[in-house]
Amino acid sequence: MGSLAESDGFEVEENDKRRTHNVLERQRRNELKLSFFALRDQIPEVANNEKAPKVVILKKATEYVLSIQSDEHRLIAEKEQLRRRREQLKHKLEQLRNSRA
Repeated sequence: MGSLAESDGFEVEENDKRRTHNVLERQRRNELKLSFFALRDQIPEVANNEKAPKVVILKKATEYVLSIQSDEHRLIAEKEQLRRRREQLKHKLEQLRNSRA
């Protein structure tokens, strides 16, 4: 059997491991909390709500991203429509210039 000193050394090592694990876990939770705060501050609907639950932050973030994607698709379509209209007007202008020449 191991001596009492070996047993004490094992306990000290286990306590050190546990302390290290606890410190790392605390850091991880703190980083996660700060990430939620950063996300919350980017979502207009919850940006001013410091007590917004994490699940609400995630739901509102999802809604916000979907809204932005929808806006992006709409704006891309509008941009394409305006590009086509510009080409039509340029063509018409060119025809008018040629008819006057």
